[in-house]
Amino acid sequence: METHFVIPSETYAEKARQLLERYRYRFRMQKITAASGCAFHFRVNAPAAAVFALLNAGGIPYQTN
Repeated sequence: METHFVIPSETYAEKARQLLERYRYRFRMQKITAASGCAFHFRVNAPAAAVFALLNAGGIPYQTN
């Protein structure tokens, strides 16, 4: 199962990367251009509930499509 989300800031994207690595999730992070500027698209090989719970606990804002 793959979970997709976007983080609209480089600072929070770095925090998300560190969290995902700490919990040993396999993921891909790609810099994209959004309407508000640069953003980061994540693809994580894990259930959405687990990933979003981790991001919420870390106080990391994200957007889903």
